[in-house]
Amino acid sequence: MVEVKAGYFGIDLAHHNGQYRKCCPFVVWAMIIKNRLQETSGCFGGSVVSQRIKGADMESSPVRVLLVNPREEDCLSTKNLLSDARDQQFVLEWVSGYEDALEAIRRNAHDVYLLDYELGERSGIDLIREAMYNGCKAPLIMLTDQADYGVDTEAIKVGAADSLVKDQINSTLLERSIRYAIERKRTDERMAFLAQYDSLTGLANRSLFKELLALALARAERNGKHVALMFLDLDRFKIINDSLGHDGGDQVLKVVAERLRSRMRKSDTVARLGGDEFTVILEGIGTVQDATNVAQELLQIVAQPIMVQDQELFVTPSIGIAIHPQYGKDSDTLIKNADMAMYRAKRQGRNTYRFYTTTMESNSKASKHLAMETNLRHALDREEFLLHYQPLIDLKSGRVISLEALLRWCHPERGLIHPLEFIPLAEENGMIVPMGEWVLATACRQNKEWQEAGNPLSSVSVNLSARQFRQKSFVRTVESILAESNLDPQFLELELTESLLFESNGASTNRLKDLKALGIKISIDDFGTGYSSLSYLKCFPIDTLKIDRSFVGDIPSNEGDSAIASGMIALAHGLHMKVTAEGVETQAQLDFLRERECDAIQGYLMSPAVPPEEVTPSFQTRWLEPVEASGSFLWNFSSLAKRLTG
Repeated sequence: MVEVKAGYFGIDLAHHNGQYRKCCPFVVWAMIIKNRLQETSGCFGGSVVSQRIKGADMESSPVRVLLVNPREEDCLSTKNLLSDARDQQFVLEWVSGYEDALEAIRRNAHDVYLLDYELGERSGIDLIREAMYNGCKAPLIMLTDQADYGVDTEAIKVGAADSLVKDQINSTLLERSIRYAIERKRTDERMAFLAQYDSLTGLANRSLFKELLALALARAERNGKHVALMFLDLDRFKIINDSLGHDGGDQVLKVVAERLRSRMRKSDTVARLGGDEFTVILEGIGTVQDATNVAQELLQIVAQPIMVQDQELFVTPSIGIAIHPQYGKDSDTLIKNADMAMYRAKRQGRNTYRFYTTTMESNSKASKHLAMETNLRHALDREEFLLHYQPLIDLKSGRVISLEALLRWCHPERGLIHPLEFIPLAEENGMIVPMGEWVLATACRQNKEWQEAGNPLSSVSVNLSARQFRQKSFVRTVESILAESNLDPQFLELELTESLLFESNGASTNRLKDLKALGIKISIDDFGTGYSSLSYLKCFPIDTLKIDRSFVGDIPSNEGDSAIASGMIALAHGLHMKVTAEGVETQAQLDFLRERECDAIQGYLMSPAVPPEEVTPSFQTRWLEPVEASGSFLWNFSSLAKRLTG
C-alpha cells in the first residue's frame, strides 16, 4: 500500500500470489519509485499495487479505483493526479494484464475502473464488453493516448461512463470524471429499482408483478403445479385518505404491505399495483383449500388495528382469487378473473374472499361486447370517428411545437366513447389497422390545411398500434399518405410504445430505419411503463422520449417519481434526444420540469385535446410567459380561453 503523508510514503506491494513485501518510506520521486518497485517486486508488470491516496481535508470513505494499464509510468502518473485531488480520498490498485483485470472486475470489489485503450492484443473496449457481460457493477472510464471520436463513441456504446485523453487529464478533471461516473451509476441503479419496485412500500410494482407472474405460470406448466393469484383491495380506503390525509393513508399502506409480506413464503410474491390494490402470487399450491387458508389468514392479519396519528384504525380487505390453469392459462386472463372475483367480494359485503367462477361472466356483458364489436365495424364506414388534438408546448419559446392526434368515437346513441373502451377491442378484431390508417391520413391532411392557412409550421404526432406497425406494407402506406396529403415528412411524428420496440425483430428495426430515411420523427410514448430496457435506446433511431403521466402526476412531492423523471430527462439528453412530459396539470410540475431542462410539456395545465376548429388560435398564442422576477414560467391559459370562446 502507498499512503501519501506530507510528501512521503510507505509501500506495500500486493503480488498476485498473495505475498507482501514492505519497504521503508522515501521521498516522492517518479524515477526512484519506479526503480525501487522493480527492485522489490522483481516483475513490476505482473504485480498489483494498492495505493491509499488522501485529498486535503476529506474524511469520507475512500473511493476504490482499479487502474488497468500495461505501463508503470502511467500508474505513477495516475497516482500523482489522484494525490492532488482536494475533495476525495482514493485507494488505487493497479494491474497490467488483461486477464488479471478481468478477474479483478469479476470480484466487483472496486468503485470505479480506469481502463487503458491499449492492452496488448486486446483493447480496453474488449475489456469493457467482457466486464459488462460478467455483470460489472461499477462504472468504467476509458483512457486513450489521443483524441479519437470513433474510439470514444464505441467505448460509450459498449458501456463506458466516460472517455478521457491522457495528456489532457489534470487532477480536477480526473476527480470530477470519477465522481460523476459513480453518481451516474448510483442514479441508474436507483432508477432501475424504482422502475420495478413501489417507492412507498418496497413491494414489486405492476411492471415487475407481470413479469414474475409470467415466470410463475411458466414454472407451473413445467412442474404440473397450480398457481393462485389473489387481488386484494382495502375496503373504504378513501375515507382514510380524506380524514387523515395522504400521509396517514401512506402509513396504512406501508403497514398492510409489511403484514402481507411477513406471511408469505420465499417462493411467493407480494406486489402493489397502485393505490390500495395489492396482489399475491402463490406458487406450487396443491388444492384450493391451500389458497383458502392463505386468504383467511390475510383477512385476519390485515384486520388487526393500526395506529396512525394517535388513532386506532381498523382496515379490512376484499380478496379475489383465480386459480391457474383452470380459470386462466395466461397472465392477462388470470389477472382479469382475479380482479372480477375481488369486485364480487366487495359487492357481497367486503372483508371476505371469493374465488373466480365462470358464472361471474354474465350473459348481458357478453351481449354488450358483441354489440360494441358490431358497431365498431360499421363506425368507420359511417364516419363516426373524429380526431381531437392536444398541443405540445416548447418550454423555451412557450409556443406550440406539435399536436398529438387523439382518436374519438362519436357513437350515435352513447355520444363520445373513451378510447380505452374500444381500442383494445379494435386490436383484438383487427379493426385497428384500417382505423390507424384513417387516423394517419386525417392528421396529415389536417396539418397541411393548417400550414396552407398560414399557421406556423409544427408537427402532428400519431400513435401507432403494434398490429399496425407490424404490417409489411406499413412504410408504403405512410409514403402514400404523405404523398396524397402533400405534407413534408419532417412535420409527421410517429409514437411507438416501449413494449413494441422491445419485441421488435429485424424486420421491425428495418421498418424504423426506413421511416427515418423518409424524414419522419420517431418518439417513444409512455416511456418508463414498459420493459424499461435501456439497451434499445441506442439501437433505434429515436428522436423524443415522452415521460409517462404516471411519473409526472406526483412530482415534485413524490421523491421516487421526481428521481425517475429527473433521470429520464438526463438520460435522454445524454443520448441527444428531446424529452416531453405528459400529463402536466400543476404549476409545481411545470416549474420542476423546466428546472430540469425538460424540452416540452403536454397536459391539462395547457389544454385538453380539442377539436381541430379550436386549435388554430393556439398557433399564435404564447402559452407560457417568462416572469423576470423569478425566472419561472406562468401559464397563460386564461387569455387563450378568451380567444377560443370570443
